[in-house]
Amino acid sequence: MATRAIYSFTGFPGVPERHLYLHHDGYPTGAAWRYAQALREAPEPASFLSAFIHTQPKAELIETPEQAADAEYRYRVALLPGLDPKLQVQSWRWLPSAGGWIPRCGPLPLAVFIQRFLPSGLPD
Repeated sequence: MATRAIYSFTGFPGVPERHLYLHHDGYPTGAAWRYAQALREAPEPASFLSAFIHTQPKAELIETPEQAADAEYRYRVALLPGLDPKLQVQSWRWLPSAGGWIPRCGPLPLAVFIQRFLPSGLPD
């Protein structure tokens, strides 16, 4: 069964906010895998969004998260500005019994999220 997810991005140069929808592997381990792939392609924080889009060709651009009503997970990656820009992630899970989105983790550094849910890293 597919685990659908919404990936939102904020704070990236020239992009007010971007929402992408993926139909499978949306659980946290799958999200960590996707994030690690993007970081492997472009380790600079400001390039993360473009690397994520490039490494996820099946991602669908959506205008608002509400367009993906069947998503089970939601992630938000923020580029935090400064002399040493950082990437921070938050995640939520949709629980109908709770009536909505329930915080799963974060906000925390993206590297910590990847280590937590993908401790072995990407294979070479």
